[in-house]
Amino acid sequence: MFFYNRENVQGEEAKALSIILPTVGCRWRRCNMCSYFEDSPSDSSIDIFSIFVQEFNSAYDEEIKKVKLFTSGSFLDPKEVDHACAKKIISFLSEKGILEVTLESRPEYVEESYLKDLIGNNDLQIEVAMGLESSNNRILKHSINKGFTFEDFLSASEILKKLDIVNKAYLMIKPPFLTEKEAIHDAINSAKSIEMIADVISFNPMTVHKNTFVEHLWNKGEYSPPWGWSILEILKETAKLRPDVICHPVAFGRSRGPKNCKSCNREIEKKILEFSINNDVNILESNCDCKKEWEEELMKF
Repeated sequence: MFFYNRENVQGEEAKALSIILPTVGCRWRRCNMCSYFEDSPSDSSIDIFSIFVQEFNSAYDEEIKKVKLFTSGSFLDPKEVDHACAKKIISFLSEKGILEVTLESRPEYVEESYLKDLIGNNDLQIEVAMGLESSNNRILKHSINKGFTFEDFLSASEILKKLDIVNKAYLMIKPPFLTEKEAIHDAINSAKSIEMIADVISFNPMTVHKNTFVEHLWNKGEYSPPWGWSILEILKETAKLRPDVICHPVAFGRSRGPKNCKSCNREIEKKILEFSINNDVNILESNCDCKKEWEEELMKF
C-alpha cells in the first residue's frame, strides 16, 4: 500500500511517497490509542523486500524526492524488518536518487552500530521518526501507556545527533484524560522541551482507532478528538521554534478524527496542510461561528 503527499524536502517543496510494509508490527502493542498492529500479518516469512520493490515501482515517478517507510511499528526493530532486508531497501532508494528516507522507530531500537551499518556509504539523508507523543512522563505512562520515558527519547536522540541523522518527533494532540485546554498546553510545552533536540516536530491530532481503550472512552462519551481550532493554536505557538513544525491530520472532519464544524472543516484542514509546507503562520488565521463554542470549552476548566 502506498500514498503521496507534499512535503518540505531539504528546503524545497517536493512530492513524498509513503509505503506501508506488511511486517509483523509493533512488539509493544499496548498504547491506549493504537491498533495498527491488528492489521499486521502474523507470518514473519513474508518477503518484505520484494513487496517493497513492487510497491515502489508501481508508485514511482521522477517528482518523488522523499520516501517514508511505515511498518505499523519500528523499521529499526530487526524482528520486524530483518537487518539484511533493511540494508537492501536503503541501498535501493539511494541508487534511485531519493534524497531523503524516513524510518519510524521506538527509541529502544535506535542503536548506533545498527544504524552505522544500515546507512553504510549510501548517499541519502536518513530521518528517524520517533513517537514521543509528550515530554511529560505522567502523560506518557497514564494517558498513553507508551512503554518508555522522555529520558529514553533523549538517549536515542543523542545517537541520532552523533550520526547526523535527522530527528523527527511525533507529538500527540489530546491524549486521553486531558481536557482540551490541557491538551493544548501539553503539546506546546512538549514542543518547547525538544526545541534544541528534534529537527522536525510533527503534531499528530488524535484519531479514534477501533478496538482501543480510546475507542472505549469515546463510545462512553468520555473522550472526543481535538478541535481544529486547538491544532491552529498549537501551530501558531510553536511555528517559530527551531525545528520544522508540521501537521498532517488523519480523518479530519470525521466523527473519529479532529474537527470543527461542517462549514469550516475543509478550510481548516487545508490551512494546516499548507502551513506544513511553508511554515507561514499567517495562513493559520481563520474564523467561524463554531470558534465561540471552542472558546467556551476552554473556559470550563
